[in-house]
Amino acid sequence: MSVIEDVSVCVTADAKAAGNCLFLLGVTTAELGGSHLLLAEGLESGTDVPAVNPAESRKVMLAAQSAIAAGLVRACHDLSEGGLAVAAAEMAFAGGLGVELDLSAAPAQGHLPAAALLFAENAGRFLVEVAPDRRDAFLAMVKDVPFGELGRVTGAGRVVINHAGKAVIDLPIAQAKAAWQGTFDW
Repeated sequence: MSVIEDVSVCVTADAKAAGNCLFLLGVTTAELGGSHLLLAEGLESGTDVPAVNPAESRKVMLAAQSAIAAGLVRACHDLSEGGLAVAAAEMAFAGGLGVELDLSAAPAQGHLPAAALLFAENAGRFLVEVAPDRRDAFLAMVKDVPFGELGRVTGAGRVVINHAGKAVIDLPIAQAKAAWQGTFDW
């Protein structure tokens, strides 16, 4: 929560337009302790809770904030609860669009398995949508923080996430939304 001086420069998390670029800001690690993945799989909560690097997180947050203030960002979603896979699905179904991502471009600490890249909940990471004509200006603004261009917003109505040359997630946004809303079916 923070004070917002000009609400007109705020962005929402819903995907805006097919063809827009999707970037991940911030570094992913293999630390999955306390994650929703472990909870959903009925596993121990884990002791390897992601360490927070306040200085690095601040740099990423300031870069994201500057890009938003400059009008370069169409949508932005944090990667807290559920990690990248959940944030990408939420962006897609909230916008009534699709996403296609390639995990090989994700900034990561070492070579990580797909599960860590998809579901890690490291602090200070954001999935950011940028229009192609704003891409170069955005890259100039985030050049000093870890980032990767993961893919695009699509009009296909599917969440497709690839790892090591094959799809590890490929489902319609309606199915993703139903799974997300299923937690509210009491």
